[in-house]
Amino acid sequence: MTEHSAEESAVDEVAVRLGRIEAALGDAAAARERTIDRLHEENQRLRVGERQLLLRPVVTDLHRLRDDLLRQAGGLPEAVTREQTAALLASYVVSVEQTLERCGVRVLRAEPGEAYDPYRHRAVGTVPAGGPEGDGLVSEVLGDGYLDAVADRVVAPAAVRVARWTEPTVMDDETPGETP
Repeated sequence: MTEHSAEESAVDEVAVRLGRIEAALGDAAAARERTIDRLHEENQRLRVGERQLLLRPVVTDLHRLRDDLLRQAGGLPEAVTREQTAALLASYVVSVEQTLERCGVRVLRAEPGEAYDPYRHRAVGTVPAGGPEGDGLVSEVLGDGYLDAVADRVVAPAAVRVARWTEPTVMDDETPGETP
């Protein structure tokens, strides 16, 4: 064998080995992609199952609430007073609040007269305050807010109107206390 042919033979052997390595790498890459796809599918199935487990108590409560509403609607007398209707609806509010509490959410109630807090309240309007001491206080509650009890963080602030005091202006030609 000549020196040149020995070199060609060595190069051919290296080329064959590189071809085998490329094939093995290709197989490994394909196996890795199949593994990633399988793990992704398993992850998706686990997420769906986890979501169903998390929502099961809420779904159960909603089923119960729906059945109660249907039963009550079917048994209502011909003449239902406003007070009876309000009491019936209030009982369902309690059921919904209990469902929210099981999900870690508490109702955040605002009270007229408390200080406006932009983290707990959403001002949807202002009303004139009776005096400077009323400035910045909640005047009217339009809707409750919600608090994530686990994170102790407001999820939705309560909707309120806020009292604002503005100093009365006196005209230059009028003296305070005089009536025109």
